[in-house]
Amino acid sequence: MRRLYFVNAPVDFSLIGGFSIAAYCLMRFVGVPDDATWIYKLSALLLWVGNWPHFSATSFRFYRSRENVKEFPLTAFVVPALLIAITVSCLHSPGALAPAFLKFYLIWSPYHFSGQSVGISLIYARRAGFEIARWQRWCLSSFIFGTFLYQTALAETDRAERLFYAIRFYGMGLPSWVPEVLKWLMIAGGVGFLGGVAFWCWKNKKMVPPIILLPAVTQFVWFVLGWRVRAFNEFVPFFHSVQYLMIAWAMQLKEKMDEESIAPSKRYVFGESLRWGVANVLGGIFLFWILPRFGEKMGYDLSFATPVIIAAVQIHHFFVDGVIWKLRNPRVHQPLLVNLRELVQPA
Repeated sequence: MRRLYFVNAPVDFSLIGGFSIAAYCLMRFVGVPDDATWIYKLSALLLWVGNWPHFSATSFRFYRSRENVKEFPLTAFVVPALLIAITVSCLHSPGALAPAFLKFYLIWSPYHFSGQSVGISLIYARRAGFEIARWQRWCLSSFIFGTFLYQTALAETDRAERLFYAIRFYGMGLPSWVPEVLKWLMIAGGVGFLGGVAFWCWKNKKMVPPIILLPAVTQFVWFVLGWRVRAFNEFVPFFHSVQYLMIAWAMQLKEKMDEESIAPSKRYVFGESLRWGVANVLGGIFLFWILPRFGEKMGYDLSFATPVIIAAVQIHHFFVDGVIWKLRNPRVHQPLLVNLRELVQPA
């Protein structure tokens, strides 16, 4: 099935989840000391080439398109202005507003991870011709979002102090029954979706492509199995970013090819990939390295300005992602059916 994958089976499986699952198994069963300094040095290095560029890629795709800006003016102009105002307010309110803003971001972030996992599953289902009914989508979403809700609720059953850079905040003190309820809702969603998959396989006398299930399995590893492995947790944002970058890269190549009537060629793929990659590395450096230091120049401590500014940048990313990846939009779902072979050689 040539069109099932963006690149091919080994690459897609590795980037969508296989590599992160292998990393979890290595760290969980072979073991990595929590105080191993190379873990933190490596995760810090990966920020520059994975985490930061994936945020830049969202803004790159959104603001390069006049159609996007015209269609979503609130997201294009009002949301950034509002976030700038909130950021300035947080910088002037380190003891009250800043911790609340940071808490909001830290809860929304894994929610955003979950939305991406659902979206990737639906993309591969569409590419495979696997029809997902509304109830099946609800079950899939219940399972994937349940992994985030269960883990978050479990971590919020106390009011212990947390520290993110120089900002202190506290747990919610949720009742102990809340994560238990969410755990069983997660399990029910997973069982329901697998039941629908099994029925489809029986009815059509063939197997569902495993990559449709891989994002959900990966999400389960990230949030339910892996969250207690501190070394592994350092890399989960990078794994999430790599998923995003592969799909955003394919979209960029296909959209530009169609917009400018460019003929398929290896030269085009290499040149545009290099241009897009360099632009987003530089964009990520501006968003996550230069902007916090601009805050420092304005007189704020770097360890305080950094979390406030990166929270604002990432929340903007969450808003933009919510509008540029609507799969019902033909301008979105048609390019998402592209395969690398179609980009490098004529049909």
